[in-house]
Parts: sequence; C-alpha cells; structure tokens
Amino acid sequence: MSAIKAYLDELKKSLPRHLQQEAEAEVYSHLEALTQEFQQTGLPRLTAEAKAVQHFGSPHTIGSAWRRAAGVVDWSDILLAALPILGITGMGWTLVGQYIPLSIYLVLFGLGAGLAWWRDWPTWWYAWLGWLFLAVLIVPPTPWMFIITFPIIVTLLAIDSWQYATLMTLPFTTYLAFATLIERHQLVTTGWGPGNLYPSNMIWLETAFSILWIVILAASLRAARPTRRGVYLVAGLIGTQTIYIGAVVLMLLVGKLMPGYFITTLTTHEIMFVKLPVGLLTVGLTLYPLFVWLIARWLRQSGPHIDSHRTT
Repeated sequence: MSAIKAYLDELKKSLPRHLQQEAEAEVYSHLEALTQEFQQTGLPRLTAEAKAVQHFGSPHTIGSAWRRAAGVVDWSDILLAALPILGITGMGWTLVGQYIPLSIYLVLFGLGAGLAWWRDWPTWWYAWLGWLFLAVLIVPPTPWMFIITFPIIVTLLAIDSWQYATLMTLPFTTYLAFATLIERHQLVTTGWGPGNLYPSNMIWLETAFSILWIVILAASLRAARPTRRGVYLVAGLIGTQTIYIGAVVLMLLVGKLMPGYFITTLTTHEIMFVKLPVGLLTVGLTLYPLFVWLIARWLRQSGPHIDSHRTT
C-alpha cells in the first residue's frame, strides 16, 4: 500500500462519513502535488510519497482541524458541556456537590462560561451559561436577577441562533422538569421489595436521567450534519419531557390498577392541573427559541416588502 493511500485511510477514520469524500479529495491533491515536487528532485515515487506524508502532518491533526472547520463537535466539548449536571445531580451531588456552597457554583459556572467564550467554544459556553442562570435562580438572594435577565438574554440570543438559545435553556427544560414532575413518595410499595421506590432509589434515578440528558446532548451535537443539529436537539428534549410525563401517568395507573402492591399519592386532578401544565411549560420553553427565531426571520424577510409597499 502506498503511503498516500495509508494516510488517507487513517484520515477518514477521524472524520464523520459526510466529510470523508471531500476531505479525501482535497488532501489527496495536496499530497500528490508534494509528491511530484519531491520526484522532481530525483526521489523515486514511493520515497517521495513517504516524504510528502511526513511533511503534511499527522492525519489525526488534519482530521481534527477539518472537523472544527466543518462545525463537528468532539466528545471533549460534549463532556465539558455536560460536566455541570454530573456535579449537581445524583451521585455527583450526593458525594461532592452538596458540600459546596451555592455561591461557589455561581463562580464556577460563570468562570466556565467565560473561559468557553474566550476560547471560542460556543458548544458548551451556552450550556454553562444556562447552568449559571440555574444557580442564580436557586441562590436565595438572586432569583429576581434570573426573572429579569434570563428571558431577555434568551430572546436576544434566539433572534440570531435558536440552537445556542436552546442549549442555554437546557437546565430548565431537562433537570428541573424531571425534579418537578417526578417527586419523592409519589409511588411507594406496600411492603415487598425495597419498600419505597423513592427516596432510596432517587439518587440512581437522578443519575440515570442525567446520563440520559448527556446522551441526548451527544446525539444532537454530533449529528451527521451541523445543519440538523438543532432539530436533533429539540426532538431529543421533547422526547425526554414526554418520558417524564409518561412516567407520572404510569405511576398513577400502577397505583390504581394494582392497589395491593403499590400506593400512589397522585390523583387524576393533580396530573391534569399540575403535572401536565408543568410538562407543557417545559415543552413550550424548549420550542420558544425556535419560535422567536422564526418570527425574527419572518420580520427580516417581510421588512423590505413592507417598506416598498409603503413607498408605492
């Protein structure tokens, strides 16, 4: 196998499928040009190929640069974006998070968002900015700051990029929805098994839903084409919220259909007038950035037509 062929095979391994053909063609043209230059100095073909490959740089480095230029998100970006939820839910909160003052979270999330902005990492800058606002909401003296600033910032951001605005709302459309809909003591057993599905298993449930959040984030941000990323993200979030609502309805059905084994504090009235509105509110918040972006786009497109109509 020639050195160029081996190089291109390694390069394709570091790229998603939709980028491989274009990258292979362009890199091949550069390597072939270098090879011909070295051949003109008297080197045989195979030696010239090996030297061209050596001068061009490692395929991993070239592939990483190509992914960045094409907007492909690496796993390191996703882990950084997901890091906050691992620290404030489930096992992370039980082992470490609960011993950290909430004011420290304000500083950590603020520094994380600032660092991501400075390094031009928008993928997780907006996610961390959302966690910063979540901390602002939770810290007792500062909820008013959240109520005033968060809707304004999300709206202004959504006008230009509804995907980034959706990333910023992630903490409120995922974990808070889960924490509000699935509460402790909503479904308990009558004596068999663990005796109580919550709170003994609440830590594991929170951890499981945190992992689900990360999987959704990863699937959306690493979508085959960056243009589809936002659609994947919204679809995944709405799917997650549907799971939350479905779990609440399932608790009620289990408690009603098997009263000898389960006891539930949920009622049909509570689901219809408390749980379901909360679920619909989180779905609405998920769709809000897209709605704002569509309105802004419509206004931009109709603006010239309105002006020209007035002048006539």
